[in-house]
Amino acid sequence: MQSGLRLTFTLDKNNVDIDINQNSYIQSIIEDEDIVKEIWFRIKALPFNKESIYGCGQQYKYSNLRGKTIPIWVSEQYHERLDNGAGSSLLPKTTTYHPEPSFISPQRGYVFVAYGSAYARFDFQNEHYHQLHFTNTPYRLRFFLKSADSDYLSFLKRLAPHPLPTLPDWVHSGIILSIQGGTETVEQKMKEMVEAGTAVAGIWVQDWCGKRITSFGKRVFWNWQYSDILYHNLPEKIQEWKRLYNSSFLAYINPYIAIRQKIETNEIYQIDFGEFFGAIIDLTFPLAFEWYKNVIRKNLIDIEVSGWMADFGEYLPVDVRVHANISGELIHNLWSVLWAKCNFEAIRDAGKTEEVVFFMRAGYLGIQKYCPLFWSGDQSVDFASDDGFPAAIRSMLNLGVSGGCLYTHSDIGGYFGFDRGDESKLIRSKELLFRWSEMGAFNAFLRTHEGNRPDLNVQFDHDNETKAFMARTSRIYAYLKPYVKRTLQEGIPSLTPMWIHFNDLEQALSDKYELQYMFGTDLLVAPVVRPNVRKWTVYIPSNEDWLHLWSNEKYNKGEWEIDAPLGKVPVFYRATSQWSNLFKQLSNM
Repeated sequence: MQSGLRLTFTLDKNNVDIDINQNSYIQSIIEDEDIVKEIWFRIKALPFNKESIYGCGQQYKYSNLRGKTIPIWVSEQYHERLDNGAGSSLLPKTTTYHPEPSFISPQRGYVFVAYGSAYARFDFQNEHYHQLHFTNTPYRLRFFLKSADSDYLSFLKRLAPHPLPTLPDWVHSGIILSIQGGTETVEQKMKEMVEAGTAVAGIWVQDWCGKRITSFGKRVFWNWQYSDILYHNLPEKIQEWKRLYNSSFLAYINPYIAIRQKIETNEIYQIDFGEFFGAIIDLTFPLAFEWYKNVIRKNLIDIEVSGWMADFGEYLPVDVRVHANISGELIHNLWSVLWAKCNFEAIRDAGKTEEVVFFMRAGYLGIQKYCPLFWSGDQSVDFASDDGFPAAIRSMLNLGVSGGCLYTHSDIGGYFGFDRGDESKLIRSKELLFRWSEMGAFNAFLRTHEGNRPDLNVQFDHDNETKAFMARTSRIYAYLKPYVKRTLQEGIPSLTPMWIHFNDLEQALSDKYELQYMFGTDLLVAPVVRPNVRKWTVYIPSNEDWLHLWSNEKYNKGEWEIDAPLGKVPVFYRATSQWSNLFKQLSNM
């Protein structure tokens, strides 16, 4: 067989495709024939001050990726502790749970997408070109081209998956409360929060299948059967809570099975998750795939679980051997896609696509077809720019412009914390919980998390003030339900950077305002991402009139200092919005 590389160029007014064809490519890999593997590709760039780069999936540390090198490899998020003097991570600063082999150049008007699964490095450090290094040849490189007379909003819609993903109606009815500890704890906390006036759409019970205590904190017991010790007669309790509080029940699952101790054999690949081991389900093996779908169907869907966190997907080792006879280097990035497909098909086969939702942190190109909802992973329980509250917002905005991942959210209050005694500690404060939740109300999905140190962190029921604050936040979110549902039908990400909507690129792309975002097309949100401040500088990028949500005062283009007490994140709406009557009522809440 003659080996070789053939490039086929296809051009039209909307796209430029470069198809990279090799003779019987997959067969050549299996038979270890001589094929072209690594490839470098360069795209002409403008000077640093004239071109920005965004996208590449969930990016936590940087919004503008110009001057950076981004690994396209599904992995753990980088955690920076230098902001508070507690140390630093060994991981590179741009690792992420959900990379996408795509990026957007706002000034040049194109989106680039590489179709392949091998490790890649997107290098934006050169002033004259962007260099893309693929360790195995992708089969297609595509440029989506923006026409001169179109805006970025309509341009972004072209990248949306079809049909559009949907979220069940019930998720927009209020907050999802994270509660663990057993039936009595769930019932006590639910009763208190409902009596405080909270709109509770659901309760998310991670330890539904039991818990284990490690030095890292509280972990879930991975057998994927409800614990009759912690949650006796759980199916009946789910029905009871639905009847009493009109609240759905959410759980937790991942693609691993916990084992009691490491098995000394080369037949079962096991991963050390920190004081316990997990065995990998081979999702390329049809029988295993169907079996795990049935686990989800029988143990979750059939007992009326309405949603779950489908965790992980980033840990497949590269030296693994899978049934499909594809190398670990090529299947690693696709593992999260297979995991999403497993969950999707379990729900679809049960006929519950309009009733049940799952959400993931790990992802890669193609996952948009299966997973309707993403979350930003494990941020720190603080205001640290690199991996705390600001990083959650930054990651959601970057994922939104990476192509097709429409609905994202974050753990309200963050997840990662620690207590090292006299050395250092990282514990969630009340102010952080308030600032994070007031931002979260202006998104498509509102869910809390206890964190890995739940007994130390401030929780939603910390005291009466906290209960009242979280109750008000839940009602704001629930009140916006008509607007949220309409936004999800537009085919654009629920959260988008300002430059997607406005022509004022210089200010909209400024690092100073990188975390301001549009929620839908009519709400501009400027989250307060620093502690101990009660005023916030906001930039209005459009000449039209905007109304401050809490005071109904009118603003237009320019920089403004806005009062921002706790509970009143700076939010503005278009004076001409068809939803203006709905927005006006929020000032009284």
